[in-house]
Amino acid sequence: MKVANGAQNGAQNGGWTWGAKLLLLVVLVIAGFMAWQSIKPWLQRPLQQIILQTDIPAAEKLVLQAQVNAHLADSFFGADLQAIRLEVEGHPWVDGARVSRVWPNRLMIEAPRQIFMARWKGGGFINHKGELALVEPRQVVAIEQLPLLAGPAGSAWALSQLFRHMSWLVERDDLTIVELTMARRGAVELRLHNGIILLLGRDQILPRLQRLMTVYRSHFVTKADTIKRIDGRYPYGVSVAWKEVDS
Repeated sequence: MKVANGAQNGAQNGGWTWGAKLLLLVVLVIAGFMAWQSIKPWLQRPLQQIILQTDIPAAEKLVLQAQVNAHLADSFFGADLQAIRLEVEGHPWVDGARVSRVWPNRLMIEAPRQIFMARWKGGGFINHKGELALVEPRQVVAIEQLPLLAGPAGSAWALSQLFRHMSWLVERDDLTIVELTMARRGAVELRLHNGIILLLGRDQILPRLQRLMTVYRSHFVTKADTIKRIDGRYPYGVSVAWKEVDS
């Protein structure tokens, strides 16, 4: 019994009492509070710099940089990265954006420029996603090399997809589309780089173009310079309008 009591007393003397545990907890809380108080002013300091990495036109970059600099008043952790990203992506020249924090007091914004695949006759340009962007034409490089698309309001995306499929069909014969037009009722007409106009109507547009190109390949390649227009709206063939010959 004496040996057992001695071991029990030793365990009690060597262990932590509730009072000691409580004192340690109070010390840790005070130390944490003091550490937070010392670092809090640093974390609440405004941002020192917002770095904008983009290849959009220089004038537009200056405008966008000034716009995002309004967030310099935000703190490092207080800046709303999602809101800033959406704000940058709202710029017509920007194709998506990524915003990240750079310790200790900067933000990094990466914003690649739009890639335009065509001009839109109603004004603006269609990007590679089929979205219509309203930008200053004089800032677009090689604007004259972009094909022209025209159609009813709200048809930019549909026409961009149709253009992709049509381009693949005609490029097999070393032809390119310079203008694609969809009338209000859906009739489609396109003009090739050699000046030939193709009429395709509003139904079965791609099958008609495929059939027309087969006929073109077998009968009209060597006569392309004399052709004004090819009408592919017929169910089993095409009709050809020839250029007038100067007498």
